[in-house]
Amino acid sequence: MTVESVSRPKDSDRKTRVHLSFYDRIKFLLFFGIVFFVLVWADMAGDEALSFEKALSNSASQRWWIFPLVAVEAIRQTHFLISELAAPYHGIWQRYFSFVDRLVHKLSDWTRFRLSRVIKWALIITLLSIVLGAIYKETPVRALFLAPKALWSALPIIGQLMFAVVFVIIQFVAIFWFLSRGGIDTYFPDDIKTRFSDVWGQDHVLARIRENLVFLENPESIEKLGGYVPGGILLWGPPGTGKTLMAESMAGETGKPFVFVDPGAFNNMFFGVGILKVKGLFRKLRKLALRYGGVVVFFDEADALGNRGIMTQRGPGSYSVNDN
Repeated sequence: MTVESVSRPKDSDRKTRVHLSFYDRIKFLLFFGIVFFVLVWADMAGDEALSFEKALSNSASQRWWIFPLVAVEAIRQTHFLISELAAPYHGIWQRYFSFVDRLVHKLSDWTRFRLSRVIKWALIITLLSIVLGAIYKETPVRALFLAPKALWSALPIIGQLMFAVVFVIIQFVAIFWFLSRGGIDTYFPDDIKTRFSDVWGQDHVLARIRENLVFLENPESIEKLGGYVPGGILLWGPPGTGKTLMAESMAGETGKPFVFVDPGAFNNMFFGVGILKVKGLFRKLRKLALRYGGVVVFFDEADALGNRGIMTQRGPGSYSVNDN
């Protein structure tokens, strides 16, 4: 008896929208409700003679802006529900968002990344100013400037409570930060003078590397045909055969940054430092890739990274060495 497995369909192949869970449907409505009742509680805390019904009425008249937000969220959830049930309705919106996505992707990745961060911070500051304005009974802009004053007045108490904890944490953070530096060199496009013409005696390898230039220059041409862009190229050979030079020339030809990772970059004296170095490296690579549309990173002696190339003691006089 053979059991046929059914693969999960792609989102682009779905006729209707994926059904949301109950929590996803109510989470924003629940958030608005909590905010509203917190504001009611703030009114009652400021005036002990104020009843709950009166505070509820005052909040409904003074914080009217919550109700349009609730209405917008209700419309959004209704739109999602129709998209989950009606395929033609979902198809119309899919075509619309595909059109908008094509327009947005005319901007560079770096520009879109920066714009998204600006918009997110603007929304956070706007929401914070509205909530503070409701608490301080001031305009949102004025309340935003009153918040640091309130924090400063409470700082002595907060400082006394948090000084010991923060002082210890800062020491560990500083130690690990200094230990996680080094072993990684970054060269920007204007600093790289090496080209393919500077590499001699490796024509067959250079030919294969030239084929991979499309991965950096035009990855969309592969992905739109259903393919995927490989994560890297493995250059194997004895020292002095031009592996580093070829990687550097690839960065020079494409105009991308070149990141050189030393073999001992992830060796750590304390547990956890190597993990921080790896995390910091890939955070840097993501930022460079967004800024310049790609990045070339060269792991020198990749087999020595981590513990695989380190002499490890197994017992008295017994060692295991991996020097591939």
